[in-house]
Amino acid sequence: MNKQPDKLTKIQAKALNFIKWSSANSGTAPTLRELCSHMGYSAIGSAQDLVAALRKKGFLHTPTRQAARSLILTHKAIALYEDDRQCSESTLVVNCLSRAPLGGRLSLSGPDILCTMRMSVAMFQRPYPLPERLFGIQVSDDRMATAGIVKGDWAMFEMPSSTELPFGDVVVICSDDQDMVGRLLQDGEGAYLCYGGDRQSCTRLQEGRYELAGRMIALQRIVAPRDLVH
Repeated sequence: MNKQPDKLTKIQAKALNFIKWSSANSGTAPTLRELCSHMGYSAIGSAQDLVAALRKKGFLHTPTRQAARSLILTHKAIALYEDDRQCSESTLVVNCLSRAPLGGRLSLSGPDILCTMRMSVAMFQRPYPLPERLFGIQVSDDRMATAGIVKGDWAMFEMPSSTELPFGDVVVICSDDQDMVGRLLQDGEGAYLCYGGDRQSCTRLQEGRYELAGRMIALQRIVAPRDLVH
């Protein structure tokens, strides 16, 4: 049995353990109704209050918008279960970042780590990526909606292993101190990022002023909150 985490009540520790266990075994975070059932609550509002307390204490990530499966452990919470940060034969632990890593290096203790997400290996193509070269970035807009990538999605990227640019793939590019997610293409004028189906929704990349941070290899969507009580 896991020891009770510091600064948590017994009820909060029980809830956090369930969220951790559910995420590790299913590959997705539990819903509020699932948490409510596990805790023995009759009203979903009780589970919402519990989640709010865990977020206030920094153990659960606060999403940019309401979502059914947004009960994601923060780096602070994962640190309570160091052994559970390891990948298994059926799952990979992905570090979800606020910024894409530069220089082909991913710090596992840096301030840019928002949380970790355990994902089934079925989400990835073989050969499976090395965990230390895998990271997630949350999409901040709907510019890639025509490609099935919408605001709030967690795009999973593999860091480049060579200097060859993966033209035709969706990538995350670091340029002028900002991260841009789009499909990397090229023409006679050079490389550019395309977000939609026409040249009007593109960004031209200036040689020497951008860095390829990763190539997208999976996508994790947070389902709309159909089961939330407003």
